[in-house]
Amino acid sequence: MTMHERTQRTAIAWLLLAACTPRPASDGEPSPPPSASSAAAPVQCADPAPTASPALATSPAPSAEPPTAPYQPPPEATAESTGPAPRRPIGTFDDWVKEYAGLGEPEAEKRPPRLRRAKELALASGRIAFMRSGDVFAMDLATGVEAQLTRKTQRNIAPTFLGDGRRIAFLSNRDGMAWRVFLMNADGTEQRPITGKFSAWYGEPSFAISPDGARVAYVARARAPSDEGLEELHLVEVASGDDQRIGQPATLSQCTFSPGGDAVHCVAGEFDAEHLLSVEIATRRVRRLPDAGNRMFSAARSLGDRLLFSASPTGAFCCQRSQLFTTALDGTGIKGLGAFWVAGSMRPEVSPKGSQIAVAWSVREGGFGADYRNEISLLDANGGAERPLTSAFPRPFYSAYEPSWAPDDRHLAFTLSLCPYLGCEPRIRSVVVVDTRDAGAVPAFIAYGGNASWSPVP
Repeated sequence: MTMHERTQRTAIAWLLLAACTPRPASDGEPSPPPSASSAAAPVQCADPAPTASPALATSPAPSAEPPTAPYQPPPEATAESTGPAPRRPIGTFDDWVKEYAGLGEPEAEKRPPRLRRAKELALASGRIAFMRSGDVFAMDLATGVEAQLTRKTQRNIAPTFLGDGRRIAFLSNRDGMAWRVFLMNADGTEQRPITGKFSAWYGEPSFAISPDGARVAYVARARAPSDEGLEELHLVEVASGDDQRIGQPATLSQCTFSPGGDAVHCVAGEFDAEHLLSVEIATRRVRRLPDAGNRMFSAARSLGDRLLFSASPTGAFCCQRSQLFTTALDGTGIKGLGAFWVAGSMRPEVSPKGSQIAVAWSVREGGFGADYRNEISLLDANGGAERPLTSAFPRPFYSAYEPSWAPDDRHLAFTLSLCPYLGCEPRIRSVVVVDTRDAGAVPAFIAYGGNASWSPVP
C-alpha cells in the first residue's frame, strides 16, 4: 500500500468513525463538593484504526531507547500559575433537564441518589491509586487519608499496583512529549523510569506490567515511514532494561499479562477485522487466536483455566451486538458465556477469586449524534443474570466506567462521571466504591479523579 493510499484510508476512517464507541476522556479538575454526587467526562469517540494490520511474526528486535544512565528528573516548572479558569455553576437536576440540548430523551423522572461516605463501607484495610489533574494519588481506605504521589510537570497517568502492593507503575511524559513507564514505591518515593521513551499514533499510549513487576509490555508507534499508522509491541525486562520488539508492526491495543506473568494477550487488527493474539514470554512466540467469525474484541481476562473476552459477530458500529465468550489458552474451543449482550461495546473485569464479572458497557441512545449510555453490570462467573450497578443514576447526565476489583472479591471501585450538559465543561469525575453483596447499595464517594487501581494486597 502506498503512502497516498494510507493517507486516503486514514481520512476515510476518521469520517466513518466520527460517531463511534466512546472512550472516557482524560481526567479534569474537581469542581463541586462531594454532595454534588459525582464526576464527569464528555463523550469522546475511540480512535479509528487507520490501516490494515499485517500478521505478527516472531522476530525480536531492539528498539526504543533503554534507560542507560541513572535517571535525573528535569527541574520543576517555575512559571507562575495563572489560576483556575472560572467555573460554570453546576445547577440542580431540574436545571440539567431544562437546559438539555442533546438528541436523546433525558431520564427526567429519576433523581440522582446521594452518594454514601467512604467510612460507611467499614473497610478495615485497602488502598486505591487514582489519577487527578495529571497526577497520581492514593487513598488509605481504613483511615480516609489521601496522599499525592507525583508532583511533576506534564502528566502522570494510568497508575497500576503491582502484585505485591508495594509498588505502582504509571505513565509519565515529564521528560517532554514522549512517554515512559515509571515505577515508584506505594508511598511515592524512588520514582524511576523502567522503559525508554515512546509515543503513540493517537492519544496516550498503553502499557501492561506483569504482577511481579519483572516485565513491561507497551505499545508504541512504529518508527519506519512505511509503517505509518501502525504500532509495535515491546517487551522490557525491568532489571536489565532490555527492550525487544515482538513481532512485526500491526494495529494493537488492550494488552494484558496473564496472572502468572507467562503470557501477554493483545487485541490486534482493525475494528472490522480484530482478533486476539497471545505472546509466550519464554519463547517470544506470537500466536493469532481463532476469531470464530467474531469482530470488535475486548482485552482478554483470565477466568479459571480459560480466557474471557467480549466480541461481536459483526464488524460495524451501527449493528454491533457484543456478548461474552471464553476460549482455551491456546485459542481453541470458543464458547459463549451467558445470555447477556448489548448493542454496543463491553469490557469484562474478573474478580480476584474468579467468582464475579463486572462488565463496563456502552451503547448509543438513538441515532447519529445521540448520547451514549455508559453503565456497569454484574454477572456471576457462569454468566448468570445481569445485575445493574449504576442504573439508578439518570442518563445522559451520568456515566460509569473503569471498574477495578478489591482483593476481597466483594468491593468494586469505578469512575462515576457527571456532565449535565451536552459537551459540557468542566468535566467532573469521582472514584466511587460499591459493596457488590448489598443488592441496594449506593456507591460511596472516595475522591475526585478516575482510572482507579486497587492494591491487590488487603
